[in-house]
Amino acid sequence: MSKYSDLIQATAERMLALMQQGTIPWRRPWNDASAPQNGSIHGPYNPSTGKAYRGSNTLILRGAQLVNGYEDSRWLTYKQALAVGGQVRRGEVGQQIAYWDFSKTGKPQEDAQAPVMEGEDKAYKGPNVFVASVFNASQIEGLPPPSPFVMPDSIRNLRMRELLNKHKPKLHHDGGNRAFYSLVADSIHLPKRAAFTDEINYQATLLHELSHWTGAKHRLDRDLAARGTEAYAKEELVAELSSLFISERLGIGLGKEHEEQHAAYLQSWMQALSDDPKCLFRAASQAEKVMAFLDIPAFEREPLPHVKKEQEAENPASIPVAESSGKGRARVRKKERERDVA
Repeated sequence: MSKYSDLIQATAERMLALMQQGTIPWRRPWNDASAPQNGSIHGPYNPSTGKAYRGSNTLILRGAQLVNGYEDSRWLTYKQALAVGGQVRRGEVGQQIAYWDFSKTGKPQEDAQAPVMEGEDKAYKGPNVFVASVFNASQIEGLPPPSPFVMPDSIRNLRMRELLNKHKPKLHHDGGNRAFYSLVADSIHLPKRAAFTDEINYQATLLHELSHWTGAKHRLDRDLAARGTEAYAKEELVAELSSLFISERLGIGLGKEHEEQHAAYLQSWMQALSDDPKCLFRAASQAEKVMAFLDIPAFEREPLPHVKKEQEAENPASIPVAESSGKGRARVRKKERERDVA
């Protein structure tokens, strides 16, 4: 198998192991003291570029954070860590991610670390995929502490209103104790607002159903099958990841109700992942399409300033980088070149 195929298989095995423990592997439990709070903008990102990791890469890195107990969401290559004044500790093991090179296909370079979307192979022929290794900031010495960013409630609420005003979904608060999207009526149905414990849970539920809403034939045309089918479980996974990614960009912390509601799908997601290790990567690609369709603004942080080390200037060939050691992990060694990611 290729390195990318190995990465897919290793990711599927890790996610399945976490699911078997009753964990939703792409986010911290609501009662975890280190879980992001309401308003905090989080998710794996690269402090060298200021950009967030996307699609399947963000899922891979979330799983690595949970397994290894990393509370820091920053990830860099060895070379990038050196460039911002850091040093990966000797013996640390990196996490492999996918890097897509579209330089010969006409696809914008800024999308290089995004997953290939389904159907794009016809529009863009021959993208090259590389498996790069990144290290968590917890494995790196010399980095400044992360700069937290908390989105004010007023800004988050404004963005939610703008989102609804732009797309104008048919929204009804008549769902009793249920929240659902009606494909026949092309409308979203929610319980009355007073039924929600707070505005955050209301917004998180609305975003989940809005994600389903994007799947209609005249929008993104996904398979919105009936409850209990394999396609239904896959659509729930797309909506789960979409609402998670959007919530992060809007500073919405997903609470207990959200976790309990979606824990019910764990068994079906485990079955889907066992049958097809690529299904999680496909769902992440679809979630990226949902965010693009809804025009959710990306959040970028101020990149860390780059420094020039004397040892690097004197002997650039001696820069150590990551070497594969199997199962999607890498160990530090020396090599002449390294590819930047994110």
